[in-house]
Amino acid sequence: MKSQRAIVGASLEAIKERRSQRPEAREAARKQAIKEAKEKKAASAASKKADKAKNAASAAKGGAARIQSKQGSKGSAPKVAAKSR
Repeated sequence: MKSQRAIVGASLEAIKERRSQRPEAREAARKQAIKEAKEKKAASAASKKADKAKNAASAAKGGAARIQSKQGSKGSAPKVAAKSR
């Protein structure tokens, strides 16, 4: 006889409960979970898009604030005069 073991993240009772469910119920639960995940992803994408548009509008309104790299903000290195002559 094979012994049954739980899988990481799911107890043996949860596995048995899912196995005893009808396939239609499992499919419906899966589709519901996928639908909720898609809605959540779409909502976060919409909020990111709105935030990006707000930032772009404020940048255009307050003047073009350029993003400057760290090396560019330090300035160029001073030129060294030749001393060998």
